[in-house]
Amino acid sequence: MKHLYIVAGGTGGHIFPAIAFGEWLKTHRREVSVSFVCGSRTLELEIYEASGIKPIVLPISGSPFGIPSLSGKAKRVRDFFTTFSIFKAILKERPVDACVLFGGYVSFVPLLLCHRARIPTVAHEQNSVAGKVTRLSSTLGKRVASGWSMCSPLSHEKFSYTGIPVRRFELKTPLEAWNSLGLGKTLPVKKIVGVLGGSLMSQRLIQLLCPLLHAPGLEEVAFIIIGVSQLPDAFRHLQDTRRNIFFIEKQWDMSNFFSVVDAVVTRGGASTLAELAALGIPALIIPWRKAADNHQESNARCFLEHNEGALWQEEEPPEILKECILRILRSTRRPERAFSEGDESESILRLISSSSGREII
Repeated sequence: MKHLYIVAGGTGGHIFPAIAFGEWLKTHRREVSVSFVCGSRTLELEIYEASGIKPIVLPISGSPFGIPSLSGKAKRVRDFFTTFSIFKAILKERPVDACVLFGGYVSFVPLLLCHRARIPTVAHEQNSVAGKVTRLSSTLGKRVASGWSMCSPLSHEKFSYTGIPVRRFELKTPLEAWNSLGLGKTLPVKKIVGVLGGSLMSQRLIQLLCPLLHAPGLEEVAFIIIGVSQLPDAFRHLQDTRRNIFFIEKQWDMSNFFSVVDAVVTRGGASTLAELAALGIPALIIPWRKAADNHQESNARCFLEHNEGALWQEEEPPEILKECILRILRSTRRPERAFSEGDESESILRLISSSSGREII
């Protein structure tokens, strides 16, 4: 039996495509055994646990440059070298046929050790702008799989467009999904807009939207906002004062949410946009301005080339945001949900084989 390591950590944007790829392999390539590898952040462990997966957990939580305190930096440096030793021992104990990196800082160590051991390695980049791991992978001569038709600053000959693997959802009728969400009220006959803050929950996104949720023209739109317990009380009280606003807890399984919404307001995370594209759900995208290399805006523009929606920047007038929401809702019917056929995973698999010049899997 062939064995494959799938490395992904940091946020759901890296982890969910990795899980989707692993599940596709288990279904379509049963001769392949898969081990997931992640870092030690609580969020990472929660996502894998919610998916019923027990990953190999490495004692690394992030870059030393991503934390201000000297003691924090020193600890992360120690964690890096500890992780290096641990993963080196893992490779010696359980050799692998190939390694696929889906991003997050945890991917650095497997990349370096697999390169040294000459283990075929592919880096999958979800964003339309290559991250640090992807750029280093390309520099080391690894094959890069891109989620979009661009992977800046890499030239087209430096990457292969594969798309982003998307998890499967157990879709229901809107009424069934509404009841499963436990909102305790009748399914609104009005259009329903979902508000997504990502796995890290963007309070800023909610802050931008709240003043508009009861604006003229939007009172006939129902809003479902995810992550009520992570929001300040100043936001949560809106559920009691506005009949068109509903809050639900964080959802690791988005099946009910995606079954009931007509459109979403979201940040520009690549994996979220890929799921919306696969399901045919229109999106109003508000890119996070502090995203590295402005990759969320780039993702948004790639999404809008082939999918219905709009882009709004935080510095633009709120009235334009309201008009974007209304325009999307006027131009769309409740989308007919469909699933990706797994072409993305098949493409990544072919890239793994071609990366060594032989059929690995």
